[in-house]
Amino acid sequence: MSREASLLIRLHSFGDVVLAQPAAAHLASRGPVFFLTRPSLGPVAERFGPGIKVLSCSSGEGLHCLRERVRLIDPSRIVDLQGSLTTLLAVFPRRAARFRVPRAARRRILSGRGGALPLVADSFLSTAGGSGPAKPSLERRAFPEEGTLSAGIVCGGRWEMKSIPDGVVEELARLFTDLSGASVCLIAGPGEKARAEAVASRVRRNGVSLFTGDTSALLDRIERLDILVSPDSGPAHAAAALGVPHLTVFTSTSPSLGFWDGSDPSVFGPEAPCSPCHRHGGRSCRRGHESCRGSLVPRLVYEKAVSRMAAG
Repeated sequence: MSREASLLIRLHSFGDVVLAQPAAAHLASRGPVFFLTRPSLGPVAERFGPGIKVLSCSSGEGLHCLRERVRLIDPSRIVDLQGSLTTLLAVFPRRAARFRVPRAARRRILSGRGGALPLVADSFLSTAGGSGPAKPSLERRAFPEEGTLSAGIVCGGRWEMKSIPDGVVEELARLFTDLSGASVCLIAGPGEKARAEAVASRVRRNGVSLFTGDTSALLDRIERLDILVSPDSGPAHAAAALGVPHLTVFTSTSPSLGFWDGSDPSVFGPEAPCSPCHRHGGRSCRRGHESCRGSLVPRLVYEKAVSRMAAG
C-alpha cells in the first residue's frame, strides 16, 4: 500500500463511530483513508464521504487481525481514536496520534463536582490534526414520503438507566398518533424485540410498527423519519449526522460528558440533580429511586419533539 495513506481506528460504539466522521473527512482531504471498525458498524463509516475505505475486524478476531490490517496498509499516519491497550499493541512499534479521555475531569463530573468535558467530535478531529468545531455528517440517501408524518421512538437500549421508560414510550406513541396523526416506528435492537413488541401491544393504536434490523437498515429507517425521539445513544447521533430532526432525551447521563452540546435545542434534560451518575448510563440506579427516568413527562417530551420537527 502507499505510505501516503492514513489509518483511522475507532472500533466501537455506534455513536462514537458517527462522531469520528469529521476526523476521517479531514484526513481524506490529504489522501486516502482507511477506517478500521467492527463489521456491524461498517455501514456507518461507508457514509463518511469520498476517499474513505472501510476495513473491519470483529472482536473475535482479536489483536492478530488488527496487527495484520496495520501491516497490510502500511500507512504514513495512524490515528487511534479507540485509545485502548489493544489498539496500542496493534500499532506498536509505530507511532500513532492517540485520543485520550480526560478521566480525572470525568470523575469530577460523575461525582457531582461539576464541569464539562470537551465535545468528543472536536477531540477526535483535533487528534487527527484538524480543528473544530466538528460537525459529523453522514451521506443521506432517502427522505420521508411526501404527505405522511413518521415518528421514530427508540425503545430500550444496552444501558437500562439511559433508556426512555417503556411507559413514556407508550404514551409518546399515543400522543404522536392521536394529536399529530403520525405513523410511529418503535426502534429496538435485535435482542430487545420481545420488549418492543410488548410496548407496541400496550399502545393500542393503529399505525405503530416495529424495527429491529441491522445497522445498514437502521440508517435507512432513520433517514425516512420526520422526527426521532431517542435516549443519549447511537441512533440519536446518526439522526443528527443525517440531518433528521431529533430529540435526545437524557436521564442518567448528560451533555456534560462531552457527547452533545448542552446548548443544542435538540437536547431534553436531564432533570434529576444526581445526573450524570454513570459514564455509560448504568444498568440500575445506585440510589434506588430512578428519579432521572421518573421525572420524564411524556406530554413535555412530545411537545419538545413537535417543536424540533417544525424547526426542521
